[in-house]
Amino acid sequence: MNRDLKAITKKFLAAYDAHDVDSMLTLCAEGAQGRYVPYGKNSVVPIRGGLEQIWRGFPQAVPDFGAEIVEMIQAEENTIVVQALVGGTMPADVPGLVKKGEVGRIAHAYIVRFNADGKISRLDCYWDNTAINTIKAGAL
Repeated sequence: MNRDLKAITKKFLAAYDAHDVDSMLTLCAEGAQGRYVPYGKNSVVPIRGGLEQIWRGFPQAVPDFGAEIVEMIQAEENTIVVQALVGGTMPADVPGLVKKGEVGRIAHAYIVRFNADGKISRLDCYWDNTAINTIKAGAL
């Protein structure tokens, strides 16, 4: 594969940080799938119509939502691993992390796989689900 996958991944996460889901989707292959592991080990869903809805929802719950890359690692030929901090002003207390109304970021690990055309074909994400569930409950 003769593409700069780190640059594509940076562009994807910059679009996420900017709440630009449409640009995120242009970087994904047709039929791309994703999995947010804390939602269940068998939680693989299409990116379009699946993860896309989550991406569109986060900025509604956390209006200053953002994503910041901490580290990117080139893995196998077509895979990038990313450590990122994701969050914003919290709508609820997250015990041990941040109080309601304060800015907080939760560590996420992404495994991003690309097809031969340089499009994201699979995205897996891991994070501390206790913190996210606290935020969701507080936003209701």
